Amino acid sequence: MLVITLLFAALFGLFNPSVSAEAPKPLKVFVDTNQIPFEVDPLIINGTTLVQFRPLFQAMGMEVKWEEASRTVTGTKADLMISLRIEDPQAVVNGRQVPLSEPARIVNGSTMVPLRFIGEATGALVNWDAVNGEITLITPALLQSLGMSREEMQKKIDEYAAKQGHPPSVSSGDGTVPAPPAAEPKPEAPAAPAAPQTPPPGPSKPVDLAALQGMYYGFRDDFGGYECGGACWDIYTFLPDQRVLVGVPPQGGPETIDCTRDGCTTYTITDGKLTLATGDSYEIGVTSDGYLEIQDVALIPVAAVADGLKLEGTYKHIGYQGLVGIHAFSSSWTEYLTFKSDGTFESTDLSLSSLDVHVSTTNAAGSKSDSGTYQISGNTLILTYQDGSVLRRLFFDHDFDDNQSLKDIQIGSRRFYIPDEQ
Repeated sequence: MLVITLLFAALFGLFNPSVSAEAPKPLKVFVDTNQIPFEVDPLIINGTTLVQFRPLFQAMGMEVKWEEASRTVTGTKADLMISLRIEDPQAVVNGRQVPLSEPARIVNGSTMVPLRFIGEATGALVNWDAVNGEITLITPALLQSLGMSREEMQKKIDEYAAKQGHPPSVSSGDGTVPAPPAAEPKPEAPAAPAAPQTPPPGPSKPVDLAALQGMYYGFRDDFGGYECGGACWDIYTFLPDQRVLVGVPPQGGPETIDCTRDGCTTYTITDGKLTLATGDSYEIGVTSDGYLEIQDVALIPVAAVADGLKLEGTYKHIGYQGLVGIHAFSSSWTEYLTFKSDGTFESTDLSLSSLDVHVSTTNAAGSKSDSGTYQISGNTLILTYQDGSVLRRLFFDHDFDDNQSLKDIQIGSRRFYIPDEQ
């Protein structure tokens, strides 16, 4: 969900280019979390936003070509080719002609192309921010990294807009672009494991609220990026003698919990309420398919991991703080962890000692790397650095089928996954 992550700019409402006494500020355009720098300001013609083709194509990860003789600009990437000829009312996408709301044109010596058409042809979700005069293209790669579909993201954007008192966003505020023919599906980014927003089919035996035991986890969106970096993992560990630990155990998996050290508390369950001795109270129940549910979040039991398990590959985590592109102090970060089957690891742009607090941002001056050895015992990942220091973190596999694909894992409060392109 970033998600998110998402780490993405959520933009609301309809942009209204009405004339006012003050000169309008130039539109800002973002691709995910990064603003595109234009030498020539974007302009709106008959409701369609036109921008310089080269910075836009490059920001979308496309190679750019200009043919002077035919006055045609072409952008290419894997499985996608988009060509626009100056003043031609149709573009060509993977060999098929597609009508344009406004053709490409040359303005003050610069080639300008319709922004929404390019964004949607690459599979991006395009949104306006009426208040700040900003447009954001949310790419399929980011949506899938956050475990969210286009529809889920649009719904979250509209929900957030409603909470903030903004009008709902629309999918074609700067000119409607006809969808490509059904036989020509839009290109998709390589699929990343989706965050489990709903559990798999129900367990063989419904959870018993009178006999809760073990660790449970569930996912909920942190759309604003203010609580837990775009995706929150609610974790509850129920222990003997009506005790519970809420949150990630500080020393690893549930087998490491020491209530005298880790802050467990006693609890009671009465009339659909989980009440802690601290005074905190949560709605609790059982879903129709037998899963534990707390605060409207369906929770899945954490399965134990075999001792001696080894990982292989580079795992990725994406997170963000604040709505990038809307708030001046927002930031986003991407972290990588590489594990080898020989028991060694290396991290980049990540302080493993601070796995539950983000440390890398898009404005970071440099990268941080650490390396050492690791082992997995129960649901605990034990990391031993080159300097001899040791770190223990909660570990489990998100694979619901119990075949331990190990492509989508939890470390502490964060989800890491192996992108499919590896």
